[in-house]
Amino acid sequence: MNPLGRFLTDLKKENRKRIWTILRIAIGIGLMTLLIWRLDLGKILANIRSIEFHYLIYALIPYFFFIIVSAWRWQVLLNYKRFNIPFGRTLGIYFIATFFNNFLPTTIGGDVMRVLYSMKQRRADALATVLVDRILGFVGLFVFAFFAVLYLFIIKHQTEFLPFIVIGLVIIVMITYLFFSERAYNRFSPIVQKIKILKLGERLNRLHEAATDFSGAWTTIIVCIVYSVVIQALLAIGPFLVMLGMPTSKVTVLPFFIYVPIINVVSMIPISFNAFGVREYFYVLLFARVGFAAETAVAISLVSFFLYFVLSLAGGVFFIFFKKQ
Repeated sequence: MNPLGRFLTDLKKENRKRIWTILRIAIGIGLMTLLIWRLDLGKILANIRSIEFHYLIYALIPYFFFIIVSAWRWQVLLNYKRFNIPFGRTLGIYFIATFFNNFLPTTIGGDVMRVLYSMKQRRADALATVLVDRILGFVGLFVFAFFAVLYLFIIKHQTEFLPFIVIGLVIIVMITYLFFSERAYNRFSPIVQKIKILKLGERLNRLHEAATDFSGAWTTIIVCIVYSVVIQALLAIGPFLVMLGMPTSKVTVLPFFIYVPIINVVSMIPISFNAFGVREYFYVLLFARVGFAAETAVAISLVSFFLYFVLSLAGGVFFIFFKKQ
């Protein structure tokens, strides 16, 4: 392709990304506007104002530990690749990534920052640790969500989320096994390569190549999956503590362990910017089952995300002072 053709192709790609970003922002605003239109905005604000301040401080703690455990999961992978990066720096880099995740239209921005700050002239290896960290995070999320919907099925005989989560778990486990088993992947590689839609086959093969060095490192992989499950528990405890700060009817932490992972799975679908609107809609849908008014559920969702957002601002400070290696 000549330079002009390449330039026009790149320009079209950039325009498509820009349009998709604008569309996602519009969808999020639209969903949130629809919710507010159907609900009582005054009650949502009253719920937010009613939260006792010390509970907001308490709720920051699990979000802080969420970042610490997430950074430590990545540290395990970095140690396996012998990057020799101290945990203090890894934690700082993770804060930077979290900061960019919240300010850029996709979480890829945070992953790019992790690669840039950790690569030490080993870009491919740094990319591999980030990609594997992502995959194992998804595994932990779906494992936690699976036990949540299994509880709903056994105890409450509710099955509407079970097929979705089970299919997702099976797919993510299969992908994990294929990517970390060289022998298994080689059987499917010719088929994968033929997938031309969105260059998916090519991208999957590149992803496998990046993760190849972790083939057989099952102890490391299992440890990271355990950390991923702990992370999901922490993400459920944060909104629970926000709820405790409200003078509303209280529930145990169990519904949060059940519903928040399901919400996190749905929030992975890139419909809106930072799952804005989508997350609130599913808070309303799911927490109505334990007697929460829709305005209460929306308030819990908004405040919980705001606390995580505020905590991520520390990454902006690290970004100013940290140097790339």
